[in-house]
Amino acid sequence: MNTHSHKLKPFYSLLFWRGVSCETRSISFGLKAKLLLFLCFASSFVLAQSSSFVAQVSKNKVAVGEVFQIAFTVNGAGGNISLPNINADFNIAGGPNQSNSMSMVNGNISQSTTISIFIAAKKEGKFTIGAATCVSGNQKLETKPILIEVGKGATQQANTGNQGNGAQQQTQQQNQVATPVGSEELFVRTYLSKSKCYLGEQLILTQKVYSRVDLRGFQNVQFPQYNGFWSQIEENTKQIELKQENVNGVNYYVADYNRVFLFPQRTGNITVEPIELECIVRRQTKRQPRNIFEQFFGAGGYEDVVVKVKSKAVKVDVLDLPLDNKPQDFSGAVGDYSYKAEISKQQVKANDAVNLKITISGKGNIKLVEPMHLNLPESFESYDPKVSEKISTNGGVSGSKTYDYLIIPREKGEFVLDKLNFSYFDSDKKQYVTLPSPEIKLSVLEGDASSAQVITPTKKGINETENDIRYIKTGNLDLHKKDDEFFSSFMHYLLLLIPTVLFIGGIVLVRKHIKENSNITAVKERKAAKLAKKQLIVAEKHLSTNNKELFFNEILNALHKYIGNKFNLSIVDLSKDKIVEMLLSRHVTNDTAKNVIETLNTCEYAKYAPSAVTGDLQKVYNDTVELISQIEEQIKKT
Repeated sequence: MNTHSHKLKPFYSLLFWRGVSCETRSISFGLKAKLLLFLCFASSFVLAQSSSFVAQVSKNKVAVGEVFQIAFTVNGAGGNISLPNINADFNIAGGPNQSNSMSMVNGNISQSTTISIFIAAKKEGKFTIGAATCVSGNQKLETKPILIEVGKGATQQANTGNQGNGAQQQTQQQNQVATPVGSEELFVRTYLSKSKCYLGEQLILTQKVYSRVDLRGFQNVQFPQYNGFWSQIEENTKQIELKQENVNGVNYYVADYNRVFLFPQRTGNITVEPIELECIVRRQTKRQPRNIFEQFFGAGGYEDVVVKVKSKAVKVDVLDLPLDNKPQDFSGAVGDYSYKAEISKQQVKANDAVNLKITISGKGNIKLVEPMHLNLPESFESYDPKVSEKISTNGGVSGSKTYDYLIIPREKGEFVLDKLNFSYFDSDKKQYVTLPSPEIKLSVLEGDASSAQVITPTKKGINETENDIRYIKTGNLDLHKKDDEFFSSFMHYLLLLIPTVLFIGGIVLVRKHIKENSNITAVKERKAAKLAKKQLIVAEKHLSTNNKELFFNEILNALHKYIGNKFNLSIVDLSKDKIVEMLLSRHVTNDTAKNVIETLNTCEYAKYAPSAVTGDLQKVYNDTVELISQIEEQIKKT
């Protein structure tokens, strides 16, 4: 076969379609020259385009004797196609058939050649269709081998010949689904960006739905709990788009249904539980239209069916962070970060406040980064920082976190703040990185007279202030008789005894305090309710702004921290069954334990779908406060 003439054949048909006459008598010599020039120009484009060679099958799970199609497609210029030997395991039911196509879009010409064969497996087992080869220019192209899984053949049902049974079977056949959905046509898979990572390293979890059917939508989605991870769902307001993907030679429409960013919180093997969801699929049936309207609109031949799919669990091996070269100021940051420190004033008077802002930016577990420990001069006082953050989940958790510290210098002098380094672990380089802070100079001047008289304790002790002139005492004078001396009097001995009693009492109280606080578990249990109320104060602020997502997140954190402190459980071990078990063991009533689980379920649901939650947020807040109070009262009674 003349390859070049075969390639050019579609151009003639294209020109005829555009209105060029096929009668050579009416074509002028100039038109012939232009046509020849155009064909040569187009041929150069065809030969210049990059080529690819792919193989695909209509299905890769078949039964013995079931006919399916395999196609080998050359996209671009290519020849000398050599097909693999398939006669040993398959019978050829039809073909090979060759088809050619050529198109022009915006002046770009493309062509493809496809060879298709209809084959059927001879026996059960797993068989590999080898690679086909072709030559494109000076390059040899090969397709990927395709694995075919062959099962048992379907047996034909016996024909009873009974006319009544035949009519009954025909009625059932009309009402049943003609093409049921198989597991190879619709399934969901869970992918992790890494199977082995470090503690606190960011992982990307993607859940994809693969379909070869008419997929209409999703419902009743059950997301995994992500136990052992801190999770952040990607914010995506776009609609789910279907893309094509080739899996073992079969083309599927793929939907990226869910993407979550995970940060492991413990070492060892952690299992990510599967996702379950119901897919709505439109399938063709054999039921005849019941009326003229169904016949007109085509509703009688299709119906929507619900197919439940479930992914497989995946595991990840979490490694502990290395101890070698671990900085002392490391606070758990893992990722890739930058660091900036700045002060609001370069000059300030003693006892006046100044703001120190530290901003950490980058990609990683930035929401879990703890505030830095400031190594300030001894005469400086500092307070807990005000934290603000800007977090994005587009392609990964990234953003910035700013700590605003209020510091007060108590003595005048020239100071340099140069011990504010920030350290993090770079999981890509597998090493710790320390970012030095700039040298921040602060000039502290003499304070005002009013502020200088304020006696403020510092690390160096108390600075006494003296006045040059003291006022003469005025008012009633407490005078005593000359012989009435204070020494050896009752008041003298009483005043001597009081410090001794206070000293002994202080020692007793200190020992009692040390004994009570030596048991960390008991301290957490005793202060569990107090810490939970602080968390609820934050939730109340989000309640006032009607921020449902942050409100339910703080309610959930408050209950988790309260139960964890009360029963000495880590956040990882806080499963619902364990919570109920611990509550009942401390004689908490069944109704109270049930209310705790219901509140946790409500908060977890609202965490993923805050817009779908309805109801009075104030009632949720009041019920949570009342729930913690009930648990405290019922435990005290025991």
